[in-house]
Amino acid sequence: MHSRLRLHAVAVVVLGICLSCGAKAPPTHYYVLDLPAPAPASARLQHTAVLVPLRVTRVIGQGRIVYRESPEQVGFYEYHRWAEDPEDGVTRLLLQELMARGTFSSVVPFDGRTRADFILRGELRRLEEVDYGGPVRAAVEISLELVDAGTGRVTWSGASAVTEEVAASEVRSVVSRMGVAAGKSVRELSGQLDRHLRTKG
Repeated sequence: MHSRLRLHAVAVVVLGICLSCGAKAPPTHYYVLDLPAPAPASARLQHTAVLVPLRVTRVIGQGRIVYRESPEQVGFYEYHRWAEDPEDGVTRLLLQELMARGTFSSVVPFDGRTRADFILRGELRRLEEVDYGGPVRAAVEISLELVDAGTGRVTWSGASAVTEEVAASEVRSVVSRMGVAAGKSVRELSGQLDRHLRTKG
């Protein structure tokens, strides 16, 4: 996946020649995150929560799978895109994980009407292929904070960054490791939050 700029330039020229001859554009491939099942349930706490859908950066939100050849340079795969907004799948997994752990007696998606003790909100900060500083990796970073619904005060916040090495240099393998990394990040964050609330009593 290195020297992508040169290859991309060549591909654009070749594509232009092909299109001028009446050839079809390459097919677009669509992907979803394959996320793991949640952890087994523990003794359930009595708090309730609503979970606001995770925000995403503009880099992730444009729909194409992201790669970086340096910390400053962002690239997008033109013909490899998300079939589902990845933040939707990660939000669902987070909700399922918190319920399975017993962190709350009830945690539901935010709808603007449901009352609860806490509001959970966060951001999917990174979801990308990393091509510099070693082997190709899938990188995921998620942040989360717990807000007291009565006072509006943030009572806990956490973040988790996970990278997974990619064995094969193809986008499908990158997406597969993104799913693994996202699952680990969600488990780490939900574990931090669960320990906080159980310690707090």
